[in-house]
Amino acid sequence: LPRYRTEGIFSGLFEVPGGATGPTGDARRHRPGSSSSFWQQQQQQFPPHALPVGTQVVVRGLAATAGHNGKVGKVKSFDRTRARYDVEVEGGGVLSLRPNNLTQQCVVEIAGLQSKPELNGRKGEVVSYDDGAGRYMVLVQGSGSAVALQRRNCVLPPGARVCLCELASVRYNGQMARVCDVDREAERYTVQCQNGDEIKVKFDKVIC
Repeated sequence: LPRYRTEGIFSGLFEVPGGATGPTGDARRHRPGSSSSFWQQQQQQFPPHALPVGTQVVVRGLAATAGHNGKVGKVKSFDRTRARYDVEVEGGGVLSLRPNNLTQQCVVEIAGLQSKPELNGRKGEVVSYDDGAGRYMVLVQGSGSAVALQRRNCVLPPGARVCLCELASVRYNGQMARVCDVDREAERYTVQCQNGDEIKVKFDKVIC
């Protein structure tokens, strides 16, 4: 299984608050300011599709600096111009990362699972994402066990930030977005895209 941390995993968890991605790039080190007022200003300047300050994330998909993959960190700021987050990672240091190199550790509801129907309706935390398999590793609440689940089986909450993928309207692919509403019957999210458009997409067309 991919490396993940379980200590304190449901305390201080990402709660519903309230990118364009390029090819996988290297992590860039950055030294942000340290004053609390600086971070408050950064939060106010965040666009609605960006992860809020303090969101817990896991680094993934780095090539040249693969040693950072799997590290847990927290969002410190977002640079609109470069479309990169500054993330303070475990062990110290701040990395400058693209949205598609981060997975937010948010709570999801398991749904539509046929192989293990007893898990449907249970809540769990996304602790990592496997780009190759297209599956989240989800730690099921109250069980202490983790399961690999497809995106369509993980219902994200309103307010979750996502990157759009595999859409027929290719102009939206790679865009950052915010989940505004969840239609469980139709298995679709209503999302607000970074370009301002509001569209409906299937559960499996986003990555948190």
